[in-house]
Amino acid sequence: MRFRVLFFTLICTSLQLVAQESWTLNDCINYALKNNMQLQDAGMNADLAALSYNQSKWNMLPAIGAGSDAGKNFGRSVDPATNTYVNTAFFNNSYYLGASVDLFKGFMAQNQIRYREFKKEATQSSKLNVADDVAFTVMNNFFNVIYYEELLKIANDQKALSQLNVKKVRILITTGLKSQSDLLEVKANYEKEELFCIQTNNNIAAARIGLKRAMNLPTDQSLVLLIPTTDTLSTANTTDIKELYIQHTSWSPFIRSYEQEWLASLKNVSISKGGFSPSIRLQATYNTGFYETNKDANNQVIAFGDQLNNNRRQFVGATLSIPIFNKNSVRFDVQSAKIESEQALTRLNQAKQTLLYEMERNYNELTASEKELRQAEKQMEADQLAFQAAQKKFEQGMITAIELNTTKNRLANSSAQVLHAKLMYEVKKRVIDFYKGNRFWEG
Repeated sequence: MRFRVLFFTLICTSLQLVAQESWTLNDCINYALKNNMQLQDAGMNADLAALSYNQSKWNMLPAIGAGSDAGKNFGRSVDPATNTYVNTAFFNNSYYLGASVDLFKGFMAQNQIRYREFKKEATQSSKLNVADDVAFTVMNNFFNVIYYEELLKIANDQKALSQLNVKKVRILITTGLKSQSDLLEVKANYEKEELFCIQTNNNIAAARIGLKRAMNLPTDQSLVLLIPTTDTLSTANTTDIKELYIQHTSWSPFIRSYEQEWLASLKNVSISKGGFSPSIRLQATYNTGFYETNKDANNQVIAFGDQLNNNRRQFVGATLSIPIFNKNSVRFDVQSAKIESEQALTRLNQAKQTLLYEMERNYNELTASEKELRQAEKQMEADQLAFQAAQKKFEQGMITAIELNTTKNRLANSSAQVLHAKLMYEVKKRVIDFYKGNRFWEG
């Protein structure tokens, strides 16, 4: 009994290890989202933009500074207490506290806050868009691996049939139903299929490298993929692509990043125009100090604390600055900002156009792959029956090896077409679902 329990435990442990080594599509995407370096860089850009936005709000507050200096004068120098020249050495120590704030500067600070806010939102949308790009890159590489792995199964099945036919032809030669030329033809077809298996294995290795690179997975780590469950084909696809485009652009991070960049460029124009406006700054200072030359009636240096109290000086004032001529620099900045804003708008319109064509293309490829899959399945069934009939005729000596290979290769091609159309349908269906707002890897 203990042996049975131990054996059962070992079996369960082995199954768990196999399950842990298998990767679903969502597993691959989520791993990539945690480890992709391009996405990490986009996240740091978003963090920098958030810091910049917060700093622009801090810039609205007054600037406050304090300072102190101490030193000893030698020779002929100005006495800070009397502002006259003296020829004696003396020690002095002063303290400073000041504050200033911009009361008006053409609303440049307020526009700077909005500018940084739009830039922050643009980088956040860009980060999300990079994440979406990473997900779809992984998905394409994932199905690329699946395609070549399934294609290899088809190729191995065809090779096994050719190997079996080689054995059958050798037997049929002894009975006189086949000639040596038939054996050579069947062997040649077998070698061709062997070469195709080798090439497909090489394509699998290359596809796996591409997937691991997209995931940022170590190249020496094993990667066993689980084939996604195939959805039932829809009877008709009636998606209105124009309505879907309007719906998708309302939240698409790809479009929103360009929109926020354009809005930021408009605020940059307003910031540049602020250079034409007068500016008003309020300032306040507090000064005091100790001077060794500051003495009382008995020619004694006044105490340090008393001097700090007696020598206090305060100042409150405002500064008005009116730009009159600045060598055309402000006008140049405004014109440059306007051109940059027009460029940002052009990039936004171009992104919308690119997205519309991309959605049209993906939708057409979805409907095309659906039709191709239905027809390819019918073709494969017909080719399967044709091959079975040809195989029987070949064994009876009614057709040549060339005719058999023709029907056999046609079956292999139709099987590959079914595989390609099925995986293409799976990919495009997920793309259209994404346009509808479904990030399938988050489910």
